Order: sequence, then structure tokens, then C-alpha cells
Amino acid sequence: MSFQAVIFDMDGLLMDSERVGLDVMHECGLLQGYNIPVEMVRETIGSNKQSSSDYYHRFFPDLDTDRLFLDFKDAMCDLAKRGKIPLKKGALELLEEIKRKEIPMAVASSSGQATIGIYLDSVGVIAYFDALITGNGLPSKPAPDIFLKAASALNAEPEKCLVLEDSINGIKAGRAAGMTVGMVPDVFPYTEDLAPYVDHVLPDLSAVIPLLAL
Repeated sequence: MSFQAVIFDMDGLLMDSERVGLDVMHECGLLQGYNIPVEMVRETIGSNKQSSSDYYHRFFPDLDTDRLFLDFKDAMCDLAKRGKIPLKKGALELLEEIKRKEIPMAVASSSGQATIGIYLDSVGVIAYFDALITGNGLPSKPAPDIFLKAASALNAEPEKCLVLEDSINGIKAGRAAGMTVGMVPDVFPYTEDLAPYVDHVLPDLSAVIPLLAL
């Protein structure tokens, strides 16, 4: 099957931001006097602001999550602007090959539009993408809505889309959307219990290239 579109997650998949983001979120919690364990931050990977806020409030009812997320966004965008958040291994090679094959591409991320733009512009790849889809106003992954919106924006049928993800919430969202799912593990390793949600487990993004010929 030739794919009509390729949809990328951003954090931890396209950009090497997830690991540093764990520590940054922990530091942002400390600014309000809350010691948010890194293990807790991991549980919100792939989730949107509302879902993450609800999760944190279960443990820290008085935490100002609006301030937390704003502090986090500012810190991470500053790192990106200073070139401290690089592309993941094989990313540019893959983007060039998809472009060569004239397959439409989108980023579908729980990050906001401005953050997505800053990240992608900082590494010079924003022009590769035909659509930048945020999770604003949509149910959080593992709900499929963000990927379905990306497919629609690219005029592609979901079952003919390849979605690339690194998080558990993300791969579950891709499966729920009825897409072919490629997992490139980052913070979360691949384990056998994830097999129902993943079609291809890949060591890095350059390993996706052979899939484009299927």
C-alpha cells in the first residue's frame, strides 16, 4: 500500500525535546513550591493541556497549572531558539525522502501552534509540512481526533496514512484512527503489551524510509 500522507508527532519523535522536557517541567513545578516527580511528568507525555492539568490536580489540587504550562512553554521555546532542541536522528533524511516522493506531511502535536512553529523553525524544517495540527479544542491522545484532523487537512484517507509516534498515548491514538502506526521509542520503550497498537517498531526515523515503498 502506498501511503497518501505521513503524520508526525513532534516532541520525542521529530524533536529531541522529551527528555529535557521532563526536567524542565519538574523545575517549573518547583517555582510554585511543588516537587512534581519526573515519573509523574512522564505520565502526561502525549496528553494535551486539559488532560495534563486534570492529572496534576489529582495530586496537587492547588497547583496553578496555567502558570505551570506557561513557564514550561517559555523555558522550552527559549531552549529551542538557542538551538538546544535538535532534530531526532534520521529526521532530515526521512523528510527529504518523503518530499522527494511528493507525499503530503503534517505535524500533529499536543503543543500549541506557536510552540510548534518555534520548534520547527529553529531547526529549519517547517517548510516540509503541509499542515500543523494542534490538540487545542480536541480530546487528548489516546483519542484519535488529532490524527483524523491531520488526515482531513491533507485530504487523505485515515487507513492510507502512516502515523509516527514515540509515546504510548500516541500509538494508541494512531491505532484508534485506523492508521498504520510506526513507533520510534524515546522515553517509553517498546514492550510486547504494545503490540496491538503498533505495526512497525523502528530504531530511528531513517528506518521509516523503506516503509514508504510498501
